[in-house]
Order: sequence, then C-alpha cells, then structure tokens
Amino acid sequence: MKAYFIRRATMAVMTVLVTIIISWLLLEYSPESPANVLINRIAPSAFMGGPRAEAEYLSLENYLNTLRPHGNPFVEGLSYLWNFLHGNLGISIVYEEPVTKLIAQALPWTLFIVSTSILISFFIGIRIGEKMGYKRGTKTDSTLTMFFTILRSIPIYILGIFLLFFLGYELGIFPTGGTYSPSVTPGFNIPFIVSVLYHAILPIATLTLVNLVGWALHMRANTIYTLGEDYVTFAEIRGVSDNKIETKYVGRNSILPLYTSLILSIGFSFGGSVFVEEIFSYAGVGLLLYNSVTANDYPVEMGVFVIIVLAVVIGVLLADLTYSLLDPRVRQE
Repeated sequence: MKAYFIRRATMAVMTVLVTIIISWLLLEYSPESPANVLINRIAPSAFMGGPRAEAEYLSLENYLNTLRPHGNPFVEGLSYLWNFLHGNLGISIVYEEPVTKLIAQALPWTLFIVSTSILISFFIGIRIGEKMGYKRGTKTDSTLTMFFTILRSIPIYILGIFLLFFLGYELGIFPTGGTYSPSVTPGFNIPFIVSVLYHAILPIATLTLVNLVGWALHMRANTIYTLGEDYVTFAEIRGVSDNKIETKYVGRNSILPLYTSLILSIGFSFGGSVFVEEIFSYAGVGLLLYNSVTANDYPVEMGVFVIIVLAVVIGVLLADLTYSLLDPRVRQE
C-alpha cells in the first residue's frame, strides 16, 4: 500500500509539472500578447500636440513591447516553474496585482457554487436514476429518459441564458448578476449571508441541472446492470426484503462506479463554471479566466490553469487512494 501511494503521488506531481510547462509554452509563445490589447487601447491622438507628447507615446509603446515573449524558452520555463513552487504566479499585466491575490479573491466564490451544485445534483440524480432503473421500460422511465437526454444536449451557456432571461429579467425573481447586493456590508452577518445565497441561486441551479442529468442517466444504467447480477437474483430467491435488496445489494454496488466521477467532476466543474460565471457576472475563477483570456493577460490565464490542473490531479489521486476503502474487492486485488 505504501509503495502504491508513493507511485501514485509521484505520477501526480509529474503530471502537474509537465502540464504546467506545456501550458506555459503555449501561452507564453502564442501569437497574441497582452501588449497588443494595451497598445490598441491607447489612442495616439491623445498624445498629439508636440514632440514631447509623441516621445511619451513611443516610450510607452516600447515598454509594452517588452511584455511580448522573449528570451530563452528553456530558462524562462524553468524560472516560471521555480516561482510556481515558491507560490509566485507572477503579476497580472492588466490588473497590476499579484496573480495569487486575484485567485484568492475569486476562488471561494467558485468553490461555493461548484461544490454546492455537485452535492445537490449527485444525491438527487442517483436517487432518480435508481428509481428509473427499477422502473425500466415503463412510461415513467421512457419519459424521464427522453427528457434528460434532451436536457443533456442543451449547452450549459444556453441553459444559463434561458434561466437568466426568464427568472431574472422577465419575472424578476432572482438577481441578474453579482455575488451580493452592494447595499449589504461584507462580513459574517445575516444580511450578507442571505444576499450571497440569493445571488448564487441561478448559477447553482444551472450547474445542478447540467450535472443532475449525467448522474441520473449513469445511475439508471448501473442499476439495470446490477439488477441482472446473480447475487441479486439469489437474494430475491432467499426472500430478502425488497428494501434491503434496493439499498444493500443494488444501490451500494451501482453507486460505486460513480464515486470516481464524483471526485473528478469537482475539478472539471471549474472549466464549466467559466460560462456560468460570465453569464451571471459572478466574480469567481471562471469570470477571472474569461476576462484574462479576452485581455491576453497570460500570467492570470496560467494561474487559473494551474488551479484547474491541481484540482483535477488531486481529485484523481484521492479517487485512486480512497476507492479501495469503499470496495473491498479492490483491496483484495
């Protein structure tokens, strides 16, 4: 077990380092540069009016050009990796603040809506999927399967825009953007907590609907497969109660394959949150990534990519190390 843990941990560290190096090379030496965005924002007409103003414009332009990729890629790549290992992700070119500070401000908001939506969708989805598996072939099962299949084909940004338009703009039930009302004072007080929950309902609902469909359909398929196992048939012949067969025999064995997906979904949900946070102007990591990509602010882009990579790799590692605790058959192997 110790050797297995060391081998898996070493593979996880190597995966993170290699992914960071590849991502850094792709962003650092891409044709786009934040200097291009900043130069386009500068109106040369604002510097007209004399030789000194023209010199200031040329000086500023030369400075921005230094932000473009340059130097030895091998040395600069190792330099970025060294700074990353020491907790330094660089300075944002657009915000002019440390990237770690920007991510620290945005990460709690994303963790809140992502973790809440995954937990809600998982427990509701597996319950619905299990019932669908038991009622396979019935009209209820066919209707729910068709509904979930249609819902699964709708892109997450379309679903988010739909909820925002009807529940936000048309009916005015929920706020159309932001993380909390500007009229409340941030802190551990009831008005602030209520405002945060109120503003998070639509983003959480969007992510929950998307995730719930996947859990329900996967659980339905696992339940149908488990119901065909010999030990379930044997339990029915022995006269074991239906409730015990459903919870101890079918439910437990059907949910095991979903455990790994549950852990991994936390990491991958950071990618899906980009669309949701942009649609609802929710100040999380996804919105930070969207703004950094549109402004070619590659230090921030790299910082967010690092967070996503770490979330996925740590999720895979946790799933590998803890799966044997849930399934005794894996321990025996």
